[in-house]
Amino acid sequence: MGVSKKNRRKIIRQGKVFYWYVNPDYDDAGKINVHVLSEDKKFIVAYEVGQVRRMGKSPYLVVMGREFTGYRLQRTGYIRVRTPVWDDFPATPLLVGKIIEWCDSEKKEIVLVDWKGELISDDL
Repeated sequence: MGVSKKNRRKIIRQGKVFYWYVNPDYDDAGKINVHVLSEDKKFIVAYEVGQVRRMGKSPYLVVMGREFTGYRLQRTGYIRVRTPVWDDFPATPLLVGKIIEWCDSEKKEIVLVDWKGELISDDL
């Protein structure tokens, strides 16, 4: 089943079609997230808008889809990964393009964090 295009913006990167939208997460104190997903729904991520300014530490995104370049371990559920510091307010097509390109990059370092953005210990 394809992606609902209602209230979604379309962006094309690396020859693939992606859709994105901005939505408050009422389960997480109403934080504003930009959601990005591929047309086949294999790539799905969410990034909290304004993290850099609010948290004062490295931002992260939540990987919900099966497709995330560079992560080779089997997993169930979501993972949270530190991202570079971007100009992340407001959510714009430029930010969405940076998120997609970073997620598709083979050269990125994957650092897992917990739901607070704190580094996950290596001894887990």
